[in-house]
Amino acid sequence: MQPSLTTLSIHQTFPVRIVLAALFTLLLMTPLQGHAQPSHPQPGNPHGDLSDPMLPPPGIIGVALHLTAERIGDPAGLFIRATHPLGPAVRAGLTHGQEILAVDGRSVKGMTYREVVSIIRGEIGTSVTLLVKTFSDVKEVKIMRASEAQLTEEEQRI
Repeated sequence: MQPSLTTLSIHQTFPVRIVLAALFTLLLMTPLQGHAQPSHPQPGNPHGDLSDPMLPPPGIIGVALHLTAERIGDPAGLFIRATHPLGPAVRAGLTHGQEILAVDGRSVKGMTYREVVSIIRGEIGTSVTLLVKTFSDVKEVKIMRASEAQLTEEEQRI
């Protein structure tokens, strides 16, 4: 019995799937003609080319942030998703799950993720003050910004 088009076996559709996957990958990698392409981060540096004037300064506090809301339509919150184990944030007592309410006295309410990151980051050796909601209270924490290289050097010493 000859299979109909609607009952093709996996062996018959497998080559088609490979070709479609390859075409899809090619389309994603091919730049569109006549359109400006977004700059992509340099390999190994998630922040891109630090000489780009549109990027925030290189000083970091060693946190990864997470923007979330409890339910669709609820106001979002900004939480610490992860901390660098040797970073300035950990030394200041910050940990996963704490909510950032304000940066340098400015409420984060209504800010975009990029806006918050741009004011948390700053020049290496300068400080930033975060108002953080912990599991038991709200506290203000002053953190000295460091460079990614400093954190890497500390990791290698251990």
